[in-house]
Amino acid sequence: MMNSPKTFASLVEQHSFKGKKTAPLCNFSFFLGAGFPKSWDERFPLENQLFEFKYEEWMPRGRALEQFLTLNNYQVHGLDITCELFKDIVYQIGMMKKYAAVRSRYLDEQNIAIVENELKALIVEKFKNMAPTYPVNPDLDKFCFDTRLTDDQQTILQLFLRLLRDADGSESLPEGVRPHFITTNYDATIEAILDNCAGPDDSFLRYTYRGITPRQSSGKSRATTIHDHGFVNNLLKINGGFEIYETPAGYEFDYSERDFASLKLNPPQIMLPSHEQDYQQNYFQAIFPKVIRLLHESTVLVIVGYSLPEEDALVRLILKQFAEDRSDGYNKVVFYIDLAIDDTQISRVNKIFHHSGERRGLTVIPYTGKFSAWAGAVLDNLN
Repeated sequence: MMNSPKTFASLVEQHSFKGKKTAPLCNFSFFLGAGFPKSWDERFPLENQLFEFKYEEWMPRGRALEQFLTLNNYQVHGLDITCELFKDIVYQIGMMKKYAAVRSRYLDEQNIAIVENELKALIVEKFKNMAPTYPVNPDLDKFCFDTRLTDDQQTILQLFLRLLRDADGSESLPEGVRPHFITTNYDATIEAILDNCAGPDDSFLRYTYRGITPRQSSGKSRATTIHDHGFVNNLLKINGGFEIYETPAGYEFDYSERDFASLKLNPPQIMLPSHEQDYQQNYFQAIFPKVIRLLHESTVLVIVGYSLPEEDALVRLILKQFAEDRSDGYNKVVFYIDLAIDDTQISRVNKIFHHSGERRGLTVIPYTGKFSAWAGAVLDNLN
C-alpha cells in the first residue's frame, strides 16, 4: 500500500508552480468532518456530545421545546435529550413543516419555527460552553487564538501555509496547487487556521469564496463582491455555520457572540441532525451546486475525520460527485485520514466509490492516525 504522506507530498511537488515555467491548475480539496476540529483542539466536541442535553441544560431556556415535547406526549420532567432523541425531535419538526396534514391540532408554521429556532440557539449556547470560539480582532480583521499554539497545531498550520504559498501561481494565471475546503462543521476552526496563514497585513478571508456572498462580514462591507478566479480559494460549509445569518437584505457573516434572545429571533443557518435531513433552505440550495462543481474540478480529495456515516446519505451522494464513474476516478486520488484502521477506511470509501481500487479506477490511500502526525510527515517529505 502506498505511503500516504509521501504520495501526497509528491503530488504537491508535481503540481507546484514554484520553480517552473508553467504548471496547470490542480485543485486539492480538503473535506473536513467533526474529527478535524477535535484533532486541532481536544476541547471541541464530537457530534453526539453537541446534540445531547441533560434536563438541567435545556430546561431553563427551552420553554417552547418543553411545550412541544409535552404536546407530543413526552414525559418532560427530568427528561435528558440523547442524540437519538434530538434527531427524532428534529425529524418530527421537519415533517410537520413539510406536511401540514400531519401537524398536531395546535401547531402551525410560526410556532414550529419558534421551536426549531430555540433548538438552534441551544446548540450555539452549548458549543460556546464546551469549545473555544475564535473571535475576529476588529483592528487587524483577523482571527485570534485563545491559547498559545501547541507543536501539533503549529504543524497543521505550517502544512496549510505551505499549500497556500504553492497556490500563489503566476502573476496573471491560475496555475499550480490550489487548496480548497469543504466542511460539515459549524465552527470557525478552519477559518481561524487559514486566516493565520496569511501575512500580517492581509486576511485569508478576503480571497475566499464561501458559495454565497454576504453583504457584511463582522459588521463591515465586503471589499470584494465578485472574485477573480485566478487567486481564490473555496470554503464551503455544507451544514451551515454559526456565523451565517439570513436577513431581509441578504446573508451576513458575524463571528461575534450573540445573546440567547437574539439567537432565538434569528438563529444562524445550521443544519440540525435528523433521521431525514431537510436541505430545502435557501442557503443549502445555493451551496450544494458549488460543492459539486468544486469536486468535479478537483484532482485530489483529502477526507479528514469524517466517518462517512450512512445516515448522511445526501452528503455521501455529494461526495460521490468527485468520481461518479470509473473514468472520472482515473488520475484522481482520495487521501483518507482517520483514527479508524486502514481496512475500515477502505471499506467506508468503497461504499461510495465502488470502482476504487480497480484498474483505471479511483485511487484511495488511507492513513490511520492523527491529522497533525500526517501533516508533519507530509512536511518532512516536501522540499
